[in-house]
Amino acid sequence: MRNPLFSILCFCRASESKLKKIKHRTTKGNGKSSLPQHLYRRFSLDEIRAATDNFDCNLVLGKGGSGVVYKGFFDDGASVLAVKRLMGSSILEDFRNEVQLLCQQPHQHLVSLIGFCDAGDEKIVVVDYMTQGSLFDHLHGIRQDPLTWKQRLEICIGAARGLHYLHAGAKRAVIHRDIKSSNILLDDRIVSKIADFALSKIGPFSLSKAPIRIELPPLEDIDVETSRKRIFGTLGYLAPEFLHEATPTLVTDKSDVFSLGVVLLEAISGRKIIDPFLKGKIAPSCLEKFLEIAFSCIHVREHKRPALGEVEATLELALELQNRADSEMEWLNPHGEVVHQVDVSASAFNYVADVF
Repeated sequence: MRNPLFSILCFCRASESKLKKIKHRTTKGNGKSSLPQHLYRRFSLDEIRAATDNFDCNLVLGKGGSGVVYKGFFDDGASVLAVKRLMGSSILEDFRNEVQLLCQQPHQHLVSLIGFCDAGDEKIVVVDYMTQGSLFDHLHGIRQDPLTWKQRLEICIGAARGLHYLHAGAKRAVIHRDIKSSNILLDDRIVSKIADFALSKIGPFSLSKAPIRIELPPLEDIDVETSRKRIFGTLGYLAPEFLHEATPTLVTDKSDVFSLGVVLLEAISGRKIIDPFLKGKIAPSCLEKFLEIAFSCIHVREHKRPALGEVEATLELALELQNRADSEMEWLNPHGEVVHQVDVSASAFNYVADVF
C-alpha cells in the first residue's frame, strides 16, 4: 500500500514545480512575483518537540476539534511559527486536507503553509504564526484593545475574499465547512487569514463554472467516536439545513456563506446586539449595507443566500460608504475618531424587525 505521505509530497512538489515555472515567467516579465517564494519544509519530530518545549501547555495558542496549536520557536528562536498537532479519529484525513489544500491554495487571505511533520502517529502541520491572534480573541476580550469599526470591516472583507477564492478562484472548489471567528486569524497588520482546513471538502471543479454540491459520507459509515460537531462544523455557525435534516448528505458553498454571515453579526455585536465600543462610530448608510448582507447570508433558505462575490462587493461598498461619511464629518472624539449621530442599537433592532 502506498504511503499517504508519499502522495502528499508528490502533490506538493508538483504544485511547487508549477509555481516555479509560473514564477520564472512572471519574474522575467516584470521582475516581481506575487507567488509564494518559499518551499515546504519537512520537519523532524525532534525539531517540533524542541520548538514547542515538548508541547508545553504554556505555549498553547488554541484548541479545536481537530487538534491543538502551539507557538513554536525554530532555528534557535529566529523563526516563530504556529504548530498544529492533529488529534482525533480522523487524524490522517485531517492531515491530508490541511497539507494538500494549503499547498494548492496560496492566497493573501489564507494562512501560509511552512511545512509538516509525519512521524508515526504524530501528524503535524506548521504554518505562519499570526501575531494578533484571532478575530474571536479581539471580539470577546482576550485581546485588550477593541478593534475599530473600519478594522472589523476590513477583516470581514478579507475573510470574504479568502472564502470567495476557495469557492471560485482555483481550479477545484473548496468548501471550508468550519468558518467561525476563531478560524479567522490576524497578522501584525491586522490582515485577516482563514485557517483550519481539517473539515474542508474539495469539489471536482470551480464554483466559477457551476454551483457545487459535495456528498458527505453516511453517518453509519463514520467512526462512532466522531461527533456530529466534528462531521459538520461548529454549532452556532452551522447552517440550518444541517440541523433540520436527520442525516445531511450534501454540503454546498451556501453553508460557508451562512457561517460567514454569523461572523459578520458577531463582528458588529460581540456579546450584545451592538458592541458598546462602536456607539456613534458607524455611519447609518454603512450600517444598513452591512446588516443587509449579513442577514442575507444567514437566510434560512439555502438558495436565498448570496454568492461570495456579492458578499465581498457589498462589504467593500459598506467600507466606501463609511469612508465617505467620515470625510464629511467634523466632530471627533478624544481618540480622533469620527462620531456619527445615530442610535446603532435601535437601527439594528429595527432592521431585524423589518427582516423578520
